[in-house]
Amino acid sequence: MRIAYFSTEYPPLIYGGLGVYADNISRSLVALGQEVTVFSWGSENTPRHERMSGVEVFRERPLPMREGLEIFLSPQTLGWGEGLDYLLNLFCYNQLALDRLMQEGGFDLIVAHDWLALPGGMAARRSGIPLIYHVHGLEAGRSSRPNPQLIALEHKGAEVADLVITVSEAMKRELAGLGVQPDKIRVCYHGVDCDFFDPDKVDKRSLAALRERYGFDEDDIVILFVGRLEPVKGIRELFAALPSVRAEHNRIKLLVLGVGSLEDWAMDEARRQGNITLVTDFVSAEEKRLFYALADLCVFPSLYEPFGIVALEAAAMGRAAVVGAAGTSGLAEIVRNPGEDEPTGVHVNARDPADLAWGINLALENRERLEAWGRNGRKRAQTAFSWQKAAESTLAIYEEAIALCQDRSQRIQACPR
Repeated sequence: MRIAYFSTEYPPLIYGGLGVYADNISRSLVALGQEVTVFSWGSENTPRHERMSGVEVFRERPLPMREGLEIFLSPQTLGWGEGLDYLLNLFCYNQLALDRLMQEGGFDLIVAHDWLALPGGMAARRSGIPLIYHVHGLEAGRSSRPNPQLIALEHKGAEVADLVITVSEAMKRELAGLGVQPDKIRVCYHGVDCDFFDPDKVDKRSLAALRERYGFDEDDIVILFVGRLEPVKGIRELFAALPSVRAEHNRIKLLVLGVGSLEDWAMDEARRQGNITLVTDFVSAEEKRLFYALADLCVFPSLYEPFGIVALEAAAMGRAAVVGAAGTSGLAEIVRNPGEDEPTGVHVNARDPADLAWGINLALENRERLEAWGRNGRKRAQTAFSWQKAAESTLAIYEEAIALCQDRSQRIQACPR
């Protein structure tokens, strides 16, 4: 099968879970004997065309056209301010990627990742190539002030696509609740590289150097947060929960790894509370592995999280996690609660700092149990969330979409004119 990916993120330009997914799933599909071509966004420092681990990659470089286009935009979109530059460049990227795809030709399937890639994907669908809309998140969930035009685009993409893939049962329920036909939605979990995220592969000297760099003593209890510093990730609720945690565990140190719009607020709050370390520098995969190894407990208090690949990485590293599980939460499908067989962490309502503090204190009250949860997490990551398993499930959905499209074409041809 020859598969085309429209994805705004691909190495080396990775900003979140979408880029991690596109990288790993494309390489895993190639390992299964498929041909994958990624049409992505590039920069002056990235090659326009190359082959990476068997994946062919084209990177387009959008050209600014704001002056001529903003005249046609709505008041809501114009309200984006400087963010409008990104939107207009995004349309330009979609046009360039679409043109490149049509020049290359011969694809069996197109996959548009999130609304960002829908304009090009839907246009290519008109040429008769089956389209899958892969939903990693929705505007209504991730934004405090959802843009109605983006919501309309997401709905249109679900209508036009032959099938919709999403990342968790929670996201399937949300999509169905918004009017997408349930029988059109397929769930396929992400994977994690347990060979790389392996606690036994951590260099002890490097770990000691990291501990020294941030001033952590051996008897400190390190809580790790990894994620964007945005309201939806629950960082404000986590900071609010800390005094109640410290009341029971006075050696608590919070280590925050990420950047975002709340960065200045987080720095001010860290200075006010103390014992909070913010790392806002770029962190390589190897360094991230060290941060997980340094942690005693991971906390991902997202208020809205379609999947939550950081919880998988933590599990692979043998670390238990406290996760936001209210509302749309793929985290709740990754982490098993204490009441379940082979628990791996604690579910909380992350919107309530008191409940979040309760979950953290519960996890920390028994060290042997906490370590057992971590071992259970690694076992679960190895058995249920391998990239090979994700690729095999994904490929079956791709084959289904192609068969559906072919069947529809045959029925149309058979209709009397």
